[in-house]
Amino acid sequence: MEYKRILLGTDGSEPMEAVYEHCAYLARLTHATVDIVYILDMDGVQPELAVLEADTENVYNDLLAAGEKIVENAKRAVLSRGVDEKAITVAVLEGNPWDEIHTYVKRQAIDLVVIGKHRRKGVSRFHIGSVAERVIRGTEVPVLVVRAG
Repeated sequence: MEYKRILLGTDGSEPMEAVYEHCAYLARLTHATVDIVYILDMDGVQPELAVLEADTENVYNDLLAAGEKIVENAKRAVLSRGVDEKAITVAVLEGNPWDEIHTYVKRQAIDLVVIGKHRRKGVSRFHIGSVAERVIRGTEVPVLVVRAG
């Protein structure tokens, strides 16, 4: 299997470093390009915004700016691991995370998805993670799930 284009899904959390390491290694090994994607899920914050009577437009702009910072930080992390800057694309998408990943994979001809799974304790440790599991189930390409942290 040859990987030409890898999607790196990030949430910007500190434990993502292990995910960046695996993605960069595979990109260098296969000379693949890397699409770093962060997904802004406004549906997940709408109820809280209503309760807080927050200015939705300002919150949206703040969250969008945070997403742009997250992908730029991830880009720096991948660059520092030896991937050529010309081989990296960043995108901040809006919507349901797994749906957006499925759509992006199809539209951009992605060959491999690399995402993280956070450590959990108790009963939840038996689950891969809701986003990771739904990406695996709905994506036609291989998915590498890296334990983050």
